[in-house]
Amino acid sequence: LMLGIFFPTYIINLTALTMVSFQKVIVVLPLIAGGASAFSLSMSSALIVQNKGGGHGELGFQLAKNLQSNPKITSITILQDSACNDAKEPFVSYASDIPNVNIIKADLADESMNAADMQSLLKQPFDYVWDNSSKGAVGAGKAVIDSAKEWNSKLLTYVSSAGIYQPNDVFPMPETTPIKESAGQVQYEKYAIESGLPFVSFRPQYIYGEKSNKWDYIDWYFDRLVRGETLPIPAPGTQKVSLTNSADVASLLASVLNDEAAAVEQTFFNCGTDELCEYDEV
Repeated sequence: LMLGIFFPTYIINLTALTMVSFQKVIVVLPLIAGGASAFSLSMSSALIVQNKGGGHGELGFQLAKNLQSNPKITSITILQDSACNDAKEPFVSYASDIPNVNIIKADLADESMNAADMQSLLKQPFDYVWDNSSKGAVGAGKAVIDSAKEWNSKLLTYVSSAGIYQPNDVFPMPETTPIKESAGQVQYEKYAIESGLPFVSFRPQYIYGEKSNKWDYIDWYFDRLVRGETLPIPAPGTQKVSLTNSADVASLLASVLNDEAAAVEQTFFNCGTDELCEYDEV
């Protein structure tokens, strides 16, 4: 559990970073020299690999919405885990909110899936790939990396997790906190880098949004509230926690297009906000 973990430097150290504004987390990277006209000369296809739901469940949807207005992207495909519940958000909003996005479904939990299988499903190469599904470099996760390598993709962007850090007695946790080498996300990151791909990894935590589909644990709190029951939380209740809006996390994921070289140079980004809440306040 990552309660109370906060990374004070967020998404800094990009040489070309020009603006950071939080509560809603916004990161803006400059356009390439020459402005929008030069920026639009490179028009490319985007692939978003999306999981079945949970904490990251809304990110693919929000990223697709963001990329629709990006002049660098001409087509968007979501490779959607077929285990998703189409009657729930955000999947129920695909047709109405992102009607021009191509949706292809596949069993992304199938560990026998390889790059040839994935490419057979997608039927085209992609210039930019965002993986918001894989938990390791096996099955579909390895297939994403191998396919991006074969396509000579310009950039593979991975949605990892702040859960890969190994907590110690220092809180708030600094970005120098060691990671869990055995974590599947770490293995994915290592394999992608070893493959020689232009690679960027984002490590978000505590994502919320209007089309989130991870409500069951929140129901527990409201069940107690309406019955006048107390809400037990870890003492002393003054611990800090970072909550980040899904649309803002999507804007971070999309920002790699503004300066790809700078993003790849840093590679790893912790996503958070500078406006922290105490457990008691939450």
